[in-house]
Amino acid sequence: MKFIATGNGVISRRAAIAASLAPLIVPRHVLGGPGYQAPSDTLAIAAVGLAGMGRIYIEGCKTERFVALCDLDWTRPTTGGVFNAHPSAKQYRDFRQMFDKEEKNFDALIIAVPDHWHAIMLMSAMRMKKHIYCAKPIAHSVGELRKIRQGLAENPKLITKGSIQSSSSDGSRNTTELFTSGVIGPIREIHVWTWHPIYPCNVTRPTEAQTPPAGMDWDLWLGPAPLRPFHKAYHPEIWRAWWDFGSGDVGDMSCHMLHTFFQELKLGAPVSVYGNCSTRIDTYNTPKPTPETEGYANTAVWNFAARGSLPPMTLYWYDGGIKPPRPPELDNSIAMPRDGVLYVGEKGKLLAAYEGGNPFARRGAAPTAGMRGLPGGLLLPESKFKDFQQPAKTLARCAPGDHYTEWTRCAKQGKPTCLPVEAAAEMTELALLGTLAQRTGKLIEWDSNAMRVTNDKDANQFVDPPYRKGWKL
Repeated sequence: MKFIATGNGVISRRAAIAASLAPLIVPRHVLGGPGYQAPSDTLAIAAVGLAGMGRIYIEGCKTERFVALCDLDWTRPTTGGVFNAHPSAKQYRDFRQMFDKEEKNFDALIIAVPDHWHAIMLMSAMRMKKHIYCAKPIAHSVGELRKIRQGLAENPKLITKGSIQSSSSDGSRNTTELFTSGVIGPIREIHVWTWHPIYPCNVTRPTEAQTPPAGMDWDLWLGPAPLRPFHKAYHPEIWRAWWDFGSGDVGDMSCHMLHTFFQELKLGAPVSVYGNCSTRIDTYNTPKPTPETEGYANTAVWNFAARGSLPPMTLYWYDGGIKPPRPPELDNSIAMPRDGVLYVGEKGKLLAAYEGGNPFARRGAAPTAGMRGLPGGLLLPESKFKDFQQPAKTLARCAPGDHYTEWTRCAKQGKPTCLPVEAAAEMTELALLGTLAQRTGKLIEWDSNAMRVTNDKDANQFVDPPYRKGWKL
């Protein structure tokens, strides 16, 4: 018999042949090819709301397994597109039926419905112990937010994320690292402006009733909101301006920039908030009240007391094309960006892109050669800061294109995301106080601990409004 020598002795030929027949263990990605994900590593997801942003969220999680999809309106081509892309997923019109039948079959829930539905969906997901990806704003009222935050505190193992796609992006982190370096000193003011809203505003309630799309349960779409007949003035897509369903532009868009500085500047509860909406004029010198919707151009002002070592600060909001006063230090040849953020410190100013980064660069991109400013923004006056360099990258970042996959990966690993719903809820509360002030058109004084407006009792009706009969959290 032939023998094969080894370092410690010899083995027989028979043993060698047996060893050669043993299973070969190779990595799973080699077996399945590039991008392969084993079924055991795949998250089972259900989604509610498919036609609008929901389809974007779902596409972002396409490497996972969708087991159930729900939307009230199946007549929209985008809804059908999502169904066709996931033919093995069960299809539902009523989320309650989906939850009843599929609860044991999915691990995580995507919520992409109008604002007035967020809280009910979130609380349902928590009761089922599901990981959550939720559209912003996280809720429709401050009262709902407080209940959501309590629910999340009682479910610390759930992995959640809010739909603020630029959170922890390189641009936003560059801006945060720039102002926290202290280069412009303690910040006294922040001015934020956006060209939105992008839907009809300053409108009044339609007087005629229309027929909902085929198969759509309009009463279910209304859910906890007050009853009203169906009309295309609300659906599809243009519900956001209506206070009963949406939170206005300040509720929709403010979280897209708040994450850049909210935590660093300790922006908890403001002491007061002022809001105002534009006035509709149809005929000469005859204002037309539109109390049920936001205006085409709106403002909000949040006033903060000193926070530890940080001085008092005021946050200003402008939308509908309104911009803040142009900083006199800005070169006359430079136009004010269409949207942006202006930080006013005691030692200088910082002009940044709306979601963070250089205001003149393409969205989400670094400034190109010859472009003014630093990756985090343009310091003013330029002559004073011409030699200042962008600080080193010290904050964690979410890589481009990883916003949605970061949530699914963290859910499988049991790790927090870069923007848990808890953090998004804190920012949403600040945003909704702006919404509340706009609805009143007054300056409101806010007692956060008591969760009430102290100088206008009528304003408290918007803090935690009751649900329509038959609905509760």
